[in-house]
Amino acid sequence: HYFFLSKYLTTLFCFFHLLYFSHSILHSSDPLCPKTLYNAYTKAKQPDKLFIRVLQQRDPEVDGDCLEDYCKLMAKDANKPTDISTTELLKSCPYADQVFIHEIHASEAAGPTWARGLLSQDMEQAFHEKKVKPQDHCMSLDSHMDFEHHWDDRMVDMWDQAQNEYAVLSTYVQDIEHLGEEDDGKVHQVPHLCMITYTSNVRTHATKCVTNLSKPKLTNVVWGAGLSFSKCHAEFKVQVDPHTPHIFDGEEFNRAARFFTHGYDVYTPNHVFVLHDYHKSQSNPIMHTWHQNGKMHGSFADSNKRLRTMIELPNGEPDPLKALRMQQSKFGLGDRRSIEQLIQ
Repeated sequence: HYFFLSKYLTTLFCFFHLLYFSHSILHSSDPLCPKTLYNAYTKAKQPDKLFIRVLQQRDPEVDGDCLEDYCKLMAKDANKPTDISTTELLKSCPYADQVFIHEIHASEAAGPTWARGLLSQDMEQAFHEKKVKPQDHCMSLDSHMDFEHHWDDRMVDMWDQAQNEYAVLSTYVQDIEHLGEEDDGKVHQVPHLCMITYTSNVRTHATKCVTNLSKPKLTNVVWGAGLSFSKCHAEFKVQVDPHTPHIFDGEEFNRAARFFTHGYDVYTPNHVFVLHDYHKSQSNPIMHTWHQNGKMHGSFADSNKRLRTMIELPNGEPDPLKALRMQQSKFGLGDRRSIEQLIQ
């Protein structure tokens, strides 16, 4: 499994052509966030077309700034001074004007879905302002990632292989110890999401492994937030529900159900171009400390009830009118396919 960095979840959203990297949560208190930006831009084939949106949840008195620290990495690469004013640092920083920071104080953090929901709202606003187009490519991921060489073009090419306008590539990606294996000529193994388990909701459970896929493999209704790549219209149509604070268990299957009923198909990628630094991210002592914020922005119990209501599980909202309003909102199921088809 991938895990979100607790309080300081930073969500990355990118778009090239514009590819949106929606880091499902790029976290600035995540010390790996600057390195993720650095990896993304320095390894992209077309970095000028890569726009990244970061939800930065941190305590400014304690934690570094993701963009500023990224610019220090870039300056160091170019043998330029890093001990200059922030204004001068950002002014001379490659692609800094393509990174958008949504700043939240760590004390406000309420879990991954709440955070990603804020980015979804930002994306919707960017669409209305004509800064992002439905035919741009969007990707969401975490803030502790690395990438293969020319990963941006290769992700687009891989998505094209599905030959499906409504394809969403998603899996729990491999650890960075496998970096470079895509180009070493060896057998290509890819994590394949294919299992769920029943908890208080329905949880995307784990991966198995597929070997030497020739193209993305149709999976459907099993989706992982650690990597999601699609046309941006999928992000506009199936926005992350911001009304589910404190949820970590069950939100992925809920969104998978919404993708499916809106007509989208989830595929396992046939190559690994994005990798996750599991060791450093999971050994971070602030992991999951957003749980300490209690009932900030709403209760865990209400969030669980909302998720159950949306996919028509038992023990959801008891008031039928309230349940209907939830289900008919933009965070409910779509009308292209039914929940019965999803079950089948």
